[in-house]
Amino acid sequence: MKCSAVCFRALVALTLAFTPSLVAQSYVNFEGKQTRPICLSPDGTRLFAVNTPDARLSVFDVTHPLNPFLIAEIPVGVEPVSVNARDNNEVWVVNEVSDSVSIISVSNRLVLDTLSVKDEPADVVFAGGKAFVSASRNNQIVVFDLASRARLTNIVVFGENPRSLAVNTNGTKIYAAFALSGNHTTLIPEEDTPGVPVAPPQITNGIPPMNTNLPAPPRAALIVDATNSTWFPSYIKYNMPDNDVVEIDVATMTTNRYFSRVGTVNFALAIQPGSGDLFVANTDARNLTHFEPGVRGFFVTNRVSRVNITSGALTHFDLNAGYNPTNFTLLEKTNALAQPTAIVFGPSGANYYLAAFGSDRIARVDAASGNVAARIELCPTAPGSAADPRNKRGTRGLALKPGAALYALNRFSGTITVINPTTDTVAREIPVGSHDPTTTTIRQGRGFLYDAKLSGNGTVSCASCHIDAEMDLIAWDLGDPTGQMVTNTVAFGLLSAPEGFHPMKGPLTTQTLRGLNGMDPLHWRGDRTNFTHFNGAFNGLLGGTALAPADMNAYRDFINTIIFEPNPNQNLDRSFPTNFAGGNAVIGRSTFINTNYQSPSVAFPTGLKCNSCHALPTGSSLVINADQVLPGSQGFKVPHLREIYQKTGLNRTRGTPATGTNSIGGFGFQHDGKFEDLFSFLSQSVFGVFASDNTLKSNIQAFVLCFDTGTAPAVGYSRTVFAANVATAGISNDWSLLEAQAAVLTNINLVVKGTVDGRRRGLLYQPGPNNYKLDSTNSTTMTRSQLVTKISAGDTLTVMGVPPGAGQRMGIDRNLNSVLDADEPLPNLQISAIGGNTVVVWPLSAAGYLEETPSLTSPTWSNNADVVEIVNNFNFVTNSSATSAKYFRLRLP
Repeated sequence: MKCSAVCFRALVALTLAFTPSLVAQSYVNFEGKQTRPICLSPDGTRLFAVNTPDARLSVFDVTHPLNPFLIAEIPVGVEPVSVNARDNNEVWVVNEVSDSVSIISVSNRLVLDTLSVKDEPADVVFAGGKAFVSASRNNQIVVFDLASRARLTNIVVFGENPRSLAVNTNGTKIYAAFALSGNHTTLIPEEDTPGVPVAPPQITNGIPPMNTNLPAPPRAALIVDATNSTWFPSYIKYNMPDNDVVEIDVATMTTNRYFSRVGTVNFALAIQPGSGDLFVANTDARNLTHFEPGVRGFFVTNRVSRVNITSGALTHFDLNAGYNPTNFTLLEKTNALAQPTAIVFGPSGANYYLAAFGSDRIARVDAASGNVAARIELCPTAPGSAADPRNKRGTRGLALKPGAALYALNRFSGTITVINPTTDTVAREIPVGSHDPTTTTIRQGRGFLYDAKLSGNGTVSCASCHIDAEMDLIAWDLGDPTGQMVTNTVAFGLLSAPEGFHPMKGPLTTQTLRGLNGMDPLHWRGDRTNFTHFNGAFNGLLGGTALAPADMNAYRDFINTIIFEPNPNQNLDRSFPTNFAGGNAVIGRSTFINTNYQSPSVAFPTGLKCNSCHALPTGSSLVINADQVLPGSQGFKVPHLREIYQKTGLNRTRGTPATGTNSIGGFGFQHDGKFEDLFSFLSQSVFGVFASDNTLKSNIQAFVLCFDTGTAPAVGYSRTVFAANVATAGISNDWSLLEAQAAVLTNINLVVKGTVDGRRRGLLYQPGPNNYKLDSTNSTTMTRSQLVTKISAGDTLTVMGVPPGAGQRMGIDRNLNSVLDADEPLPNLQISAIGGNTVVVWPLSAAGYLEETPSLTSPTWSNNADVVEIVNNFNFVTNSSATSAKYFRLRLP
């Protein structure tokens, strides 16, 4: 046999004082919220998948559907979470941290343009010559003209956190699901509860009576259904429409109608072929059930809800129907479907596939009845009731090539599971990309947050409330009438004393898990000394078994990696706006730090300032304040202020049922969520001279809403520069701003990706010499002026701020092996004859796909169609045509 190997190299794509700063590291964990992370090209020949941690789009050839192979990896923005193909060559990628959309030419392997959106964009769809992008934190849908790429409008929608989008069958309507919509629940504050018909301590819902050794519980607020006539309008004076899905007219770009009572957390939308009805994958919270024993192992329902698009009528399908959620048996765990995050229909509309993110399962479901026809296990080390959090897949997206293959993108393992839809079995599992920078600490500990198999019946996890490590924006009353008092030290200024904390703690809003490193003690009352003290919740709340110490430590270490995204209310240069939310944040910051609202006293000899308790940089002194510090019946830890800007959905303005203000959410600021804004919080008499000064309160509110999260606003900010815009003032100013921010080494690094002289390259800005280092030791540095000249001549470059310490990896040395990207050696391609077959082998780390030709003189190379097997970090291809001459080459993406 005559055999030869030829390798072809692909072109390589290449402060303020008191301001917290990221510790420089090559990879930081933003825990991006994937929404549509995988999709097919319209002709079905290409599969697109976001490689979220590596900030790239991966492109696969799926001409042979069950054997995808990677043909391109294209750098995009920071934390890409969704992808959608406008046509077979133009693909739009949504970047959560970059607050942008990358428009990609697949054939050129290049970002053609970058569109700035609003904060934390989540999804994109196309209709009527327009692109619609959900801007989740701003509660807006941003609309762009597809031809000019100009922004047409920002559609303000009345709901919390719009993410998943869908287009109806004739392209005249789009739908957006509100991820954190709530469920009509709100709060009667504790000061009002003595007058209501039922006070919290008397609500037992059949759970065991209170421990007789306990003292009377502290007075607490009451969680209620705002639409219940017991409470509305007698006690609740504002309306809560609880919008879950909005319908938008494509032509007029205005909202048509809203659908409510769908779910508390709405993850994904799909349109049923034929009927045009909406199917919404969601979870519904049971926070009206009081106390931990009452919700043990069953605090959310996992379901798909059908919205009749004509009448608006709802039909809910419980994904775990027929099983008793209070039975903690192997049968329940073996079949449970937890936290549905993706849904895709077959062409007939009779069935759909659903990703159960918490269970590592995919279900095929009958659309009419909601019955589960098949369950497909994705984690080979955790079949049935077994749990293996350290190897959890975390399926977040689905794409279906009808009759040929179902593709499931696994967020945690960084893989794509390929499923044969004819047999509903796993055909293979392949990496999303050729490199994944996710650290071992993240990989080993992440699954403990999300794995529902750690619960008693397999239906809930910590992430059922801490959605994507954040909040569900509702309150829970998880006291325990059978619990014990806990003693903690509380402070009143310089004075301190031990105080008993009652197990009946009252309603508390779900807290974010971001930024917990160094914030001990934890929880609203500071009654958890550190994160490992939450281990008891795996039994008491989830109904499972407490983790082994090594596992709990791994969980803690992972949680400590999750950082905050930038505060979108700050200026890009990390300064504060002078006109925001009716106040001046610059003046507000000065007042916050320097101005007393109470005069000096024995407990507070220098007086009381905001900063006395809410110490910068995080906004917390970590002290547990006695109940005398603020009005209330028990002590609470001083909370940090880094996520305050995300809690602005409550509006308690009073009025009649007909004229009362509508409120997006039911909970706001403070431990139980009773304050709608900081202005009303500061209006309490305890704040002395502040309480009556509206200008001062407005300024402080503006500052706190712009509070620094520890991540600079320029992290992720990017501009794509090409010949038509390189000379504009906007590009020049933004480029200069990014260079200035990179000079502040704790803010950002600055990287550049695109083409130089027509070749894909990467560059890293060096602030000292004020030049750009290329991704090869054989290349000289370049000045910005030289890059501008190249762009004017036809090159395209994207300049982007990245987290400090990540510039080397994201710019010029992707795998941090000290060999720059353009200097990486060619992979070894080995060919041998075994058993009458030709076996071709190359390293798994060398991304690429195999091509073949019968002769080196032939101008045509075709894709090799044989299955690629992965064994011991090598790719193996077995080709049966060993009797004829054939040449192979490896094409790198």
